[in-house]
Amino acid sequence: MTSPSTSLARTLRRWAFVAIPAAGVLELGLHLFFASRPPTPAQWDSLREVVKAEKRDGELLVVAPHWADPEARRAFGDELLPMRDEGRPDESRYASALEVSMLGEHAPELSAFREVSRQNVGKFHLRHLENPKPAKVLYDFVDNARPPLVDVRGTEPQMACPFNPHAVVQAGGLGGHPTFARERFECPAGVFFNVGETIIADENFRPRRCLWAHPLARGELVVRYHNVPLGSVIHGHSGMYWIIERELRGAPVLLTIRVDGDTIDRVTHVDGDGWKAFELPLGSHANKPAAEVEFAVSSPNHRDRHFCFEADTR
Repeated sequence: MTSPSTSLARTLRRWAFVAIPAAGVLELGLHLFFASRPPTPAQWDSLREVVKAEKRDGELLVVAPHWADPEARRAFGDELLPMRDEGRPDESRYASALEVSMLGEHAPELSAFREVSRQNVGKFHLRHLENPKPAKVLYDFVDNARPPLVDVRGTEPQMACPFNPHAVVQAGGLGGHPTFARERFECPAGVFFNVGETIIADENFRPRRCLWAHPLARGELVVRYHNVPLGSVIHGHSGMYWIIERELRGAPVLLTIRVDGDTIDRVTHVDGDGWKAFELPLGSHANKPAAEVEFAVSSPNHRDRHFCFEADTR
């Protein structure tokens, strides 16, 4: 007669063939679960000093995937993630980048950059990347949008748009206009008709730093720069606040670029274009040490034309 203890031992041995693999599967599942969880706020905070030590002067810091960017901004602050870089028009001007990634993701906008080093820090992967062909920017028009380098005027009727260095900061809130900066040119036509640095959301809701330049009811809104050192092209982007543009109901906006009175080209922005790049050869004006450059904004119907542009000469 088999004793109860012997029977129990046989049962346990029989189930061991199932329990051991099951435990392995459970362990693997738990590993995958915890490995696929994003880093905690505390883990982001602990990474700050590592990133600070790794990031070189002038280097672009990029977070992948993009949806983790707000957590990185909170942990790293303006020192490591300044808004000038966060709202960059593109990556072409940066000689190198430091990518902070997680969950096996990489930043697609850095796909043309060459990896030179990498390291793992807990849940994070840090890669140093080099741009094989960085652009040499001679003059950034957003950076220099203030007197005495710039003046702003309307043409129909003729109006001056004086610079106000102490304007009231105004934000449109959810679904409203982008923030109007403290330092801006203000046209007498109304509060929307100003020129100043702001941030818009593009078609992917990525931040884009640019000059707000809402067209006037008639004529042109002219932003004129003095003594601009020129390269061979003017490179830039046009855009509109996507919450407005995505309705596909507005009139086109025309951006006319002139150098020393000559029209170089015209860029038409149509609803749905999103953050639209342009590059205009300067022809006989190329490489001038000092030139007058105008950006003239107009539209056949100015209603809800939340237009913004950025440009540089390179």
